[in-house]
Amino acid sequence: MNILMIYPKPDKHKKPRFGFSYEMLTIATVLSKYHRVHIKDFSCESFDECEFIEYVHRENIDIALVECDSYALKRSQNILHAARIIDILNQYITTIAYGNYCYITKSIFGNAKHTITENEINNVINCINQFEEHNQIPHIKAYDEVPYINRDMLLKIPYYQENAKNTLLQTSKGCENTCIFCQRKGWQCCYVTHSDDYVLGEISNIKSNGFQNVWITDENFTFNLSRAKRLVKKIIQANLHDNLRFFISSWANIDEEFLDLAKQCNVRIISFGIESGNAEILRFYRKNINIDKVPQIIRYANSIGIFTVGNFIIGAPMETEVTINETFELIKRCELDQVNIKNLDYMIGSSLYELLDDKLKTEDHIFACFENGLNEFKLNDIKRIKETFLSEYYKSHRSTIEKKIQIHGTPF
Repeated sequence: MNILMIYPKPDKHKKPRFGFSYEMLTIATVLSKYHRVHIKDFSCESFDECEFIEYVHRENIDIALVECDSYALKRSQNILHAARIIDILNQYITTIAYGNYCYITKSIFGNAKHTITENEINNVINCINQFEEHNQIPHIKAYDEVPYINRDMLLKIPYYQENAKNTLLQTSKGCENTCIFCQRKGWQCCYVTHSDDYVLGEISNIKSNGFQNVWITDENFTFNLSRAKRLVKKIIQANLHDNLRFFISSWANIDEEFLDLAKQCNVRIISFGIESGNAEILRFYRKNINIDKVPQIIRYANSIGIFTVGNFIIGAPMETEVTINETFELIKRCELDQVNIKNLDYMIGSSLYELLDDKLKTEDHIFACFENGLNEFKLNDIKRIKETFLSEYYKSHRSTIEKKIQIHGTPF
């Protein structure tokens, strides 16, 4: 069969950043061993309805799988465009909806002929197999049986041609942290890891195909710190780090030994989930980190040339000007190279969303603000406070970043 994988455009336009749907490419790789698979990624391709319909006819597409994301590449849902695409395609071919939004809501998506509601690739396989009696795709019985993603499948898309030195790598899925704001629990409740040999094999494959920048997509690469250290040591021992640069997400519960290994392994950026500088708010978020140790870890990473990103949230129910300033003071002490500050968002799928009064659950996400009765700050005031601080912080920190680049080079 001719199968079309589609990633719709996000509901709200955001500044593009490199990335692709790892799930879409994993499914496409599995299906491509048995069927002809095509990919359309409208997060980076323009959409023209007439051209799209012509493409579907020209390529004799039989089935379309449409990804309905809830935490999209540009940090926004893409369900509006997904619904529109499904309505268009229903006139001509069979449509299958899948993706994080479907896994969270556990309900039929829009007018899709089929909806995959569990985050399990065998459910996709079962759905496809019902259309081909004599070309049955076998089930995948273990995480290590998932094939390395075929990154070449993206290269017909100009955006990925232009970013041909960048790719993603997934060494684990899920996270056993208890953060109540995290939406990922809605679609990935268990934590699974690839074996060391699997990861080393895929990195070797990545390297042999000429990639240079590897973004590890694990929710928290250092969640199992002993595993993270062991993997990094093996990458170094196998000399796989030469001519590669790695970028990871981490919590702050790491140590200087890991940072030394990361530096040796050419880890160029570590993005830290810190969230707040106030202990009470961290307890509310169920974020299990010791904020007293955070500045020491971040400053050490800075000192050895690893670029650091700090991710923070303001707007908890007990948030005050004092607690916001505590967070801002922590950021200053850490001397982070980049700072991301989000307004607390009660997102569908998170434990936090479940705490909302049912009257507020009119949308898939609700910002914490005075207007919604969730804290003492008006939404525009939270935005102003955040933007004012960031503007001042980057002005005062610019010379430090420039000096770091002079010594250690740019992160990319």
